[in-house]
Amino acid sequence: MRKEDGDAGFTLIDTLMSTVVMTVVMAVFTTSILAMYRSARTVENKSVAQTQLSVALQRLDREVRYAVGISRPYNGGQWVDFLVVQQDRKQCVQLKVANGTLARRTWTYQQAVGTAWNTLATGVTGTTPFAYVPPTTTMGFQQLKVTLTVAAGTGRDANTATFTALNSSRTSGNDYCSAGRS
Repeated sequence: MRKEDGDAGFTLIDTLMSTVVMTVVMAVFTTSILAMYRSARTVENKSVAQTQLSVALQRLDREVRYAVGISRPYNGGQWVDFLVVQQDRKQCVQLKVANGTLARRTWTYQQAVGTAWNTLATGVTGTTPFAYVPPTTTMGFQQLKVTLTVAAGTGRDANTATFTALNSSRTSGNDYCSAGRS
């Protein structure tokens, strides 16, 4: 019998070798795609936590700026409160960092504390997040230094901001809102 040219076909070895090569290529491709998704998820989580913290710090800037007095941090530096006066309204604001959350509550000055905690940011930690900076001869206002760390996945980002209470003075008190410390 005469063999025709081009009718040789593939052998079983050829088919197995091409299957092995394709399996290796698909394994490398799948691993790369999974790594990209994992990396994107970590960056997104960190970005969301950082954005929450940024918004919270902007809000604190507005509030602390109008404070009459800032307390010395308590509960191991995890809690702080301050008295805000806007027009004729006096309001106590209390902040805490606990269980990865920066939370805030308010109540009317010299009234019962009845407000629930509101979450400002999540994924937040700090060994001593709040520090009181007393007035000096050059800076005659009380200040609140806030040092927080945002954690998302394996990444961490530390943030430090110092807020100045422009309605305070060298003679301002620190204990205006002690009713919320129970």
